[in-house]
Amino acid sequence: MAKQDNKQFIFGLAIGIALISSIALIGLVIYIITGGRAACLAQCNGVNNNTSEPQTAKEFEQCLDSGKYDQKIQADQSLGVQLGVRGTPASFINGYLLSGALPYEAVKDVVDTLLAGEEPDQDFLKDQETGEIVKVDMPQITSQDHQKGAENGEITIVKFSEFECPYCASFKPTIQRILDEYPNKVTYVFKHFPLSFHQYARQAAVASECAAEQDKFWEMYDKLFELNATQNLNTANIKKAAVEIGLK
Repeated sequence: MAKQDNKQFIFGLAIGIALISSIALIGLVIYIITGGRAACLAQCNGVNNNTSEPQTAKEFEQCLDSGKYDQKIQADQSLGVQLGVRGTPASFINGYLLSGALPYEAVKDVVDTLLAGEEPDQDFLKDQETGEIVKVDMPQITSQDHQKGAENGEITIVKFSEFECPYCASFKPTIQRILDEYPNKVTYVFKHFPLSFHQYARQAAVASECAAEQDKFWEMYDKLFELNATQNLNTANIKKAAVEIGLK
């Protein structure tokens, strides 16, 4: 009787072990299949869960450190000084010098006067020292200039500016509003005039030129002024902005 009980116990134990092994084997197969499928999906969708390195725009960063645009930026500055620029922003509206971040209504008044075929005589155009209105002969605009708005418009606004000056940032919406109101009459040209006492102004100017290499000058222009407006303009954020606008 004891032998028979032992046989039944051993038989039951064997059945139990076999059943547990089968369940474990089935679980392992399911895990392998589903895990492999998940890995495949992640790979096919470009997901790399092991990657923790931040994205970088390597070509842009190489350009940023190359010094290749130092002469171009200096040439803009030298031209500005030659034309009478003493601070930023300084805008020439068909050659008439408008200094500072004047309100939209003032800029519009000059534009409307010129479109009417008249010579502007607004007091805010007069030089504070001489009391005279400054009008200069502007060099011809070329394809190398950063320009937007109308092509060969009746009105050309050439602005000497930089990306760290707070007044330049506050004047940006005014220029955009003029472009929006006169889309077929106003051409806007941006020229560099980084001030020496602004730590990141020159680097930001270089960044805009490096972005221009990849046909994204105006995208970087917007980003740099956004950083200016929030007082976050620095090297790290300039590099981050390059990634955000899709630079290589």
